[in-house]
Amino acid sequence: MATNPPVDRRKFLRAGVAAGAMALPGSIASASPADALRVAVIGCGGRAQAHLHLMSRFAKDGTTKVVGVCDVWDGHEDEYEQIYEGSIARRRYAQGLFPSAVKAGLNPSDRAAVVKDYRRLLDRKDVDAVVIATPDHWHARMILDAVAAGKDVLVEPPLTRTSPEALAVQTAVQGSDRVVMLAEPSLTDPVVGEAGKQLRAGRIGALVQLQASVNRSDPRGYWRFYRIVPGMNPRTIDWSMFLGPELPALPFDPATFAQWRCDARFSAGPMSDLFTKPILRLLTAAGLAMPRQVTASGGLYHETDGRTVPDVCTLVAEFDSAQLLVTGSTVMSRPSTESLRGRAGAMELERGRVRFSDESIVVEPRRNETETMWLQFLASVRGRNQDNEALQVAAAAAVLTATPVN
Repeated sequence: MATNPPVDRRKFLRAGVAAGAMALPGSIASASPADALRVAVIGCGGRAQAHLHLMSRFAKDGTTKVVGVCDVWDGHEDEYEQIYEGSIARRRYAQGLFPSAVKAGLNPSDRAAVVKDYRRLLDRKDVDAVVIATPDHWHARMILDAVAAGKDVLVEPPLTRTSPEALAVQTAVQGSDRVVMLAEPSLTDPVVGEAGKQLRAGRIGALVQLQASVNRSDPRGYWRFYRIVPGMNPRTIDWSMFLGPELPALPFDPATFAQWRCDARFSAGPMSDLFTKPILRLLTAAGLAMPRQVTASGGLYHETDGRTVPDVCTLVAEFDSAQLLVTGSTVMSRPSTESLRGRAGAMELERGRVRFSDESIVVEPRRNETETMWLQFLASVRGRNQDNEALQVAAAAAVLTATPVN
């Protein structure tokens, strides 16, 4: 039985600094472990709130300091009642630029720190790193701009929206001295490492197939649960900045803004949002990266709510000696599965264990995977250690789940 003791943040960071003896003078790695990493958050939606919450904890011992926030929307804050499957729950909503500034301890009227154009934050010398938590279509441009500006990057999955973007980002990062890491907490799950260890030990023989299934559903329509509030209007949203330079001018639509994952112009739907996580985990465990061929198909069979992304889809990727198969939908809820199949057996990746036909190897889950992910990022930044293998897997996952380029 493998166990994982709680992570001590200071010890973790000291180890990262010790590994960075060859860091460039003047970089954040040359600072002492007590010096805060100065972070700007780009994109202040739901996922960014988790990052801000964690960094507020880190700020208490000087690990991080949020020095800027960016979002195209002024934001909204309130409490509301949510009725879901007959139950009423009271929720608190606080997203967008100004609520996030308050959460970060910034003055909402500080126009140098609270901005709608991310490039103003990249121009600042006191920003060491950025968190990118925007819609997918902005990821590549922001990563490239951040790296060019000398900033380290923690970016929400997927790495990019298209295959050419993934390759461009990989090339740019490997040609720089910057740290770029994908913000996928589940990669810190010890089950992934244990599965890789068992595979390398020959437990299931030569790898034949990697397989995953991801299914979600919601009576409101998947992704339609993201709130649309009256405060989302042309006066509060910089619509042209939201669209970005790659998309044509579109008429303002609050549903597109709040629920962009339902729109194929912004997202690959289940492919990019649901498939990325198991693909990252399976490729990491198997030690695989770029496929030599990818086939994907899907259809819009049941969700008649105006969306343009599929509600059922399948992906097949061919590697030199194995195949990856991922299926999923947003119209049914079934248990998600992740498995590695070999010539001599198979193993399933489950919460807290790797299961074989005759036994299970139990590992203790991380108590806070997001915190562990952040500690890895901070250690990499302090030590100037770019994990190019992890970046290659992130780029491969983006290629596999990419929106086709017209």
